[in-house]
Amino acid sequence: MASKKILILDDDLDILAVMQLLFKTKGFDVVALSRWEEVYEKVETFKPHLLLLDVLLSGNDGRDICRELKHKPSTKNIPIVMFSANPSAAENIHEYGADDFIHKPFEVNDLLATINKHLERTS
Repeated sequence: MASKKILILDDDLDILAVMQLLFKTKGFDVVALSRWEEVYEKVETFKPHLLLLDVLLSGNDGRDICRELKHKPSTKNIPIVMFSANPSAAENIHEYGADDFIHKPFEVNDLLATINKHLERTS
């Protein structure tokens, strides 16, 4: 069986590196992006099974990216799990179409459980 594909978008390079390493060691196919401008093309070419998306990005709001992806026929069914260290960031993410939210810093087991829950739902 082919490994599940996860696309991560976060402008914090340290978090990207840790998440990429974590998911690769768990057998996922991972692409990590630090620039929000790249996400639209990468979603179309990589075709991820799940997108991990930071709420607060340099130059853009992850919630707006989420809303745009959820309104496109080719990407609307991809689960999007948003994350942020901002305590109020989770309040309205569902209005933008996000499927779930994880607070930073997160526990590895909680992150994996959330990811697996959404990947199982789409299998």
